[in-house]
Amino acid sequence: MKNPILVFVSICMTVVCLGQSSRNARCTADLKMDPVIQTVEKTHYIFTGSDTTGLNVKVSKIVVSEGRRELVKRKIKDCDKPNPEDCMTQVVQEIPPITMNLYTLPNPDNTQEYDIRKEKVNVTVKEASTMTEGIVCPRNRTPKLITLLQQALIKQGYPLSANGQYDQATQLSVIDYQKSKGLPYGDLTLGVLALLDVR
Repeated sequence: MKNPILVFVSICMTVVCLGQSSRNARCTADLKMDPVIQTVEKTHYIFTGSDTTGLNVKVSKIVVSEGRRELVKRKIKDCDKPNPEDCMTQVVQEIPPITMNLYTLPNPDNTQEYDIRKEKVNVTVKEASTMTEGIVCPRNRTPKLITLLQQALIKQGYPLSANGQYDQATQLSVIDYQKSKGLPYGDLTLGVLALLDVR
């Protein structure tokens, strides 16, 4: 049987070594990246004739009326006032875009029977993804560091109090800041500290 003191010393050494190596380890996290979407103008050649023989027409769903917001009057539920006008309120209503299926041509070279319609469409330039990024290790998020972070975010216009705690308001502000800069978001990254000049 081994000496209990030697066993105890070897266990202590192992714990110290593991603790030291974990202290030097770099913390990472899988963060989200939103898709990159651009609005571009697309030109449609709408076929207005009746005979499609020899023409390469296809059916395309085209927005003929853009979506909008409109101020409308609505009756207040369970209103029992004698004057009906007193039971009305104004609310903003979302009017969805109106689309139609129309015959379109790839180009207008083969016929004169067409109208041109321009439409604004959203095109995904880059898909949403996940990226592994270096983050500030939770054990290194000291009250001093978090206070400096909060002060830097306050200068950017975020409604925080510099309390030195990485609370929900601070987390949400960090995520919003990351999104506004087009950065991977979801945790406190080293990149955010560098951009905010927090040391």
